[in-house]
Amino acid sequence: MRQMSESDSQRQHISGQFNQELDNATAHLLEMGGLVEKQVAAAVKALLNLDSGDAQAVADSDDAINTMELGIDRECFRILARRQPTAGDLRLVLAISKGIIDLERIGDESGRVARQAIALSELADECPARHWAAKMAATVTAMLHAALDAF
Repeated sequence: MRQMSESDSQRQHISGQFNQELDNATAHLLEMGGLVEKQVAAAVKALLNLDSGDAQAVADSDDAINTMELGIDRECFRILARRQPTAGDLRLVLAISKGIIDLERIGDESGRVARQAIALSELADECPARHWAAKMAATVTAMLHAALDAF
């Protein structure tokens, strides 16, 4: 008879509802991550193209990310309060809770990049640091994508 690994035990709860709550919280974090990835890509595109219209759209989308963070945070608190998770389940809920904070901060930074793109589009036709900005953006985007994949 094989022993259950922690990941197996993580899926073997008495309450199927508990499994569903954990799966929902995880799915919502990944959905938020996808939205943040799109926001980062759009902010970088707006900066590199000095497109104030696209940049404004990115700045305006920050509210959606903030709303998602609050909703997922409430989910995590409900899970902690109702289910009192232990071991791997507790670590998962805490990872989700901490992850959404980081994703929200990334979203805020995307908004700052977008606002900078708006300011630059009003000043010049060419961004002097365009080459470096493109390299940094590619690195950041790859790191964010890898982190979400790892989760």
